[in-house]
Amino acid sequence: MHSANYISTIDRYHEQSRSIRELIESIITGIGEPRLLTDQAALHSVTEKLIDLYPFVDLVYLLDEEGVQVAEYGADETGYVNRAMGRGKGTDRSQRPYFKFFQEGEYVHLTEPYLSSASRDLCISATLQIEHQGRVGYLVIDVDLEAMISFLLGDTLRRRIEPFFRALYGLFAAAMLMVAGVLFYSSMSELVHALMEPGWAAELRLKPFEVIVVLTLAMAIFDLAKTVFEEEVLMEKDVHRHSTVRRTMTRFVAAILVAILIEGLLTMFKVSMGYSDQGTVATLMVFAAAALLVALGLYVYLGALAEAALLGNNGRSRRWRNVRNRRDH
Repeated sequence: MHSANYISTIDRYHEQSRSIRELIESIITGIGEPRLLTDQAALHSVTEKLIDLYPFVDLVYLLDEEGVQVAEYGADETGYVNRAMGRGKGTDRSQRPYFKFFQEGEYVHLTEPYLSSASRDLCISATLQIEHQGRVGYLVIDVDLEAMISFLLGDTLRRRIEPFFRALYGLFAAAMLMVAGVLFYSSMSELVHALMEPGWAAELRLKPFEVIVVLTLAMAIFDLAKTVFEEEVLMEKDVHRHSTVRRTMTRFVAAILVAILIEGLLTMFKVSMGYSDQGTVATLMVFAAAALLVALGLYVYLGALAEAALLGNNGRSRRWRNVRNRRDH
């Protein structure tokens, strides 16, 4: 799984760090049998079951006492577990953080998030020391951080079908762009027709209003298509964050708000020039746009306050857990 939104993933890691640590510790201690040092078939079997149960586990390393790799297994694109290509026996990993910073007497060593040299995604490595028949080795597992967070949040299924949703959003955006193009062509044709007709001077007074109305609608549809394409197709969104939903909603409402304001102002201009008697409708449109603008401001303000309060509570909880852990140690 690949995502360019590393900042969101790291933020989620800090919010869920305790759950992540406890889950990884339980996984590696559950499979850390001493016989894995000498039994390659057992290591392959354990890795196969592990990746089947926890799809966020990418690789399983086995290092000797000097940090030299004894074996490594991982899942390929089809999910089949085999020996990782390009990496095998004899690779010196003594300078890697999961080995270099392991301390004697430590139960399980867990690294901070880093970019995996294999997948180029953010990952975490956990190290467990095991002994068998006088030999000392280190069992290491690499975990895809984003996939693990999705697993913890119950978001795995949505992540799997997200490409399908993106494709649909792309089709909707393309269709709206086509509609905007048709409206633009129609408005330009009307303008050219008014200029080319012999009695164009009489029509020129009203035709610009009609052209601007159609152009405004085309612009609003184009802006909505652009918003859909940027928010739902191009960007890597974190749907669990209120700020993401709030930004998308703000852009949608802003596009609609601009269209309403322009339509209302144009109608008022036509009324002032004596070409329309819809003054009440125009006034109501302007007031509706103003009310929508106020409501949008309240939505953004209250949403930001709510998110700040939630983040503040999470931050205080993390600080309290850190203090309590230091006291326990």
